[in-house]
Amino acid sequence: MKKRLLAILAVCALVSALHAEGANATYSAGHYSFTYPEAFTGIEAVAEAFNGLWDGFNGVFGFDPAPDRHQLKVLILSDRAAYNGYIQGRIGETRSQFLFLRYARSEASELVLYPTQAPSGYEAFSGPVLNRQLFLQYLYSFIQEPPLWIRDGFQACFEQAVWDPATKTVLFAGYSPWLEAAKNLHADDGRMIDSSGVLSAITGSHDSAAFYPQAWAFTAFLLSSEKDEYQRFLHEAFMLLEGKDGYNGQSQKENTELVRNRFTRFNAFATADADFTGWLSLQHTFNELVQLGVNAYSAGNYGSAMNSLLAAATIRAGDPIVSHYLGLCLYAEKKYGEAEKWYLKALAAGADVSTANWALGVNAYADKRYGEARKYLETAKSSNPARYGEKADALLGSMPK
Repeated sequence: MKKRLLAILAVCALVSALHAEGANATYSAGHYSFTYPEAFTGIEAVAEAFNGLWDGFNGVFGFDPAPDRHQLKVLILSDRAAYNGYIQGRIGETRSQFLFLRYARSEASELVLYPTQAPSGYEAFSGPVLNRQLFLQYLYSFIQEPPLWIRDGFQACFEQAVWDPATKTVLFAGYSPWLEAAKNLHADDGRMIDSSGVLSAITGSHDSAAFYPQAWAFTAFLLSSEKDEYQRFLHEAFMLLEGKDGYNGQSQKENTELVRNRFTRFNAFATADADFTGWLSLQHTFNELVQLGVNAYSAGNYGSAMNSLLAAATIRAGDPIVSHYLGLCLYAEKKYGEAEKWYLKALAAGADVSTANWALGVNAYADKRYGEARKYLETAKSSNPARYGEKADALLGSMPK
């Protein structure tokens, strides 16, 4: 009786806290129902984005979006303090990020948020953390216990999803922050998990720090493979997991074995491992792209160097080394105006002042812009006379008076 009374009091306290924070406005649209503070604005934009992301997830999984399915609950609290209090009341501890609270009854589960990046609209929540929790909410609304690799692999794949309100579309392309870890783990015989291990994994069977990046890599491989058998396997796996009644209540072990057995009907693990290893070797990390670019530049293959360096620039647009080498490539091809833009970008990004100004001076000198060249060379000389003093004097002395 005492425990029941405490539980009732806890629920009352939560309800009181919600009202105290002003979280008593509601809004429903598409797959979601929202409870949010009255002071929060832009809930329509939030709903549009969430439904767009839901459609993006379902464009991959293809589950039946029956109109009579329950709406997914989203609770928006006013700030971090209110969030901490609510989560503490629910699970007995706080979380540093947004949280999808999952319960045995799917319709009782809820995604709990608070504005972190902007005071209103979708921008208040957007980013990888939101994407992961939104996907978990989507997945668990169809499957009570999904295979671990599907839960973690697609959660990681969808991290980089971007909702574009202008075009009303979701973009899933982008460099994954898990690539470097996945490649390092794959090269480590003691921690590498092969295709059989990934497909057989259940909660607790692997260290999550090792499993998550490798689940991402295997999932990305299946999604991007040009081999029909892998694409077919994914579609069949999703169909099996959805079940006949639109909700799969099987255990994680049962669902894991169901999907793994489907894979083995048409695929050999040894072949899958070889195909996966080949695919992974062609996925280049930022550091690998930079090194490829530098090596190609040193070998005089400027077009190849530009391709690698530009790919690196899409990952880290403000990296001064990438910008500097792009300038070097363009200078080597006598494209002085374009080279100068990259040198200036490198300088603005924190490149060594003397080195950047030396490159700018040499570039302007080659382009016969002697006034600008003189300014850059003088700066290079004064900022590092030991390295550039003599060379700068030589060029300065050769300029037309």
